[in-house]
Amino acid sequence: MRVAFVYIDPSYRVMGPFHVGIGSLIAYLRRGGHECQFYHVLGDVDEAEYVDFLRRNRPDVVAFSIVTNTFPHLAPLARLTKSNCKALTICGGIHPTLNPEEVIALEDIDVVCLGEGEDALLEVCDNLGAGKDIAGIANLWVKKDGKVHRNPLRPLVDDLDTLPFPDREVFPYEKSFDVGFMGRSVYMASRGCPYNCNYCCNHAVKQLYGGNGYIRLRSVENLIEEVQIVTKNFPQVEYNVFHDDLLPLNKQWFEDFTREYSKRIKLPFEMNCQPNLMNRDIARMARSAGCSLMRFGVESGNEYVRRKILDRHVSTRRIIDAFSFCDEVGIKTLSYNMIGLPFETRAQILDTVKLNARVKPKVIHVSIFYPYRGTKLFETCKKEGLLTDKHTDSYFEDTVLEQKSISAEEVRAFRRLFEFLARLYSRCYELPGSLGKIAEKTVDLGILPVTNRRILRAWEKTPWHRAKRADAGPCYTLGEGKVRVWGQD
Repeated sequence: MRVAFVYIDPSYRVMGPFHVGIGSLIAYLRRGGHECQFYHVLGDVDEAEYVDFLRRNRPDVVAFSIVTNTFPHLAPLARLTKSNCKALTICGGIHPTLNPEEVIALEDIDVVCLGEGEDALLEVCDNLGAGKDIAGIANLWVKKDGKVHRNPLRPLVDDLDTLPFPDREVFPYEKSFDVGFMGRSVYMASRGCPYNCNYCCNHAVKQLYGGNGYIRLRSVENLIEEVQIVTKNFPQVEYNVFHDDLLPLNKQWFEDFTREYSKRIKLPFEMNCQPNLMNRDIARMARSAGCSLMRFGVESGNEYVRRKILDRHVSTRRIIDAFSFCDEVGIKTLSYNMIGLPFETRAQILDTVKLNARVKPKVIHVSIFYPYRGTKLFETCKKEGLLTDKHTDSYFEDTVLEQKSISAEEVRAFRRLFEFLARLYSRCYELPGSLGKIAEKTVDLGILPVTNRRILRAWEKTPWHRAKRADAGPCYTLGEGKVRVWGQD
């Protein structure tokens, strides 16, 4: 069978990033004897180009992968697909997993895939090739004879080592944003997360599966082997990135990984870590293996917001210590921050700015909260009447909430000025004694007019702000000894 994977990614205009999940699906189907193609929708759909892709490849199955932000783009693309080929249309991803009714209701979508798709999609292709029915396949909701067959979930893939390495051939890896522009290679060592943050999909997915076997790790040998192969095949790669939420979740595994990585891989790497998991031992192990950048989720600098709104139980002291441990061993840091949270005030956003000023990350990443359907915080926003019908293609553009505590204009202003303010407050804290406190209070008073439109227009014309913009979208990285930062406001 011929399967065309279509990934909708309007945030990028020229080169899109590698998608590990789609790469895994392609590799799994190819191992099963099926032919795969890939089409990356970047920015607005070029209808003529997409139709030409369909007619040249004549797919039997067109598989769409979407997230909540890209769902509005699905219906017109599925309609264009159905009007130009006879392929079965199937849609998967985190949004269909948590909102299958919304997706299966689309006229031109035949099947929705919930959860992990490797075995379900392989069974679809095998059955279609053999002329068998697909209506009863686990993980799938299938339209047939005017009825939707809602099948149960199958067990999660227990042993991740049984999966082939993600495909980097059909998915044009060399021309991807990661390799072609950033000079990096990306990996996933695990699936699942133990935490239950209200804004994240993990708690909702865990609930679907009952929490059983949700967190899984590949073996160190399996992961290192993949890195070695990719490094050999793509010599232009300068450093590696492990996108796992919590790479050092298992301390013994992480110790084994860093030991093997330092022996067999001669490239620096970047990784994510939760502040509660960071200590001196983890920092030293990471640095000994060549970790050049550690990424931490700060999210909010206000402890009440973290605990009561985000259900993120990490203290301010732990966050400060986590950054400090990395500083001690010479690992540069990145902070992930969210603003525009439900019920958040200007003062609480300033707490986030000031915490960044104290921990001094090398790279500051600022997003605007987006209420993803299926999460607890979405339900809170819905219950409190904070949702609007506004849509954004990414969580860098604007807030989709309307609330009394802060205006949309103020949220956009803080997004634009966040890093500048963090660096400014950091200078204040470097001053001795009471001078630092006086400087901080002076800056506090100066924040009041940040939402003034004239001031924002003037700010956007400054060289410092223009240097932060690029058509590639909101991205960040740290290569060996060099930080490159740009963003789309």
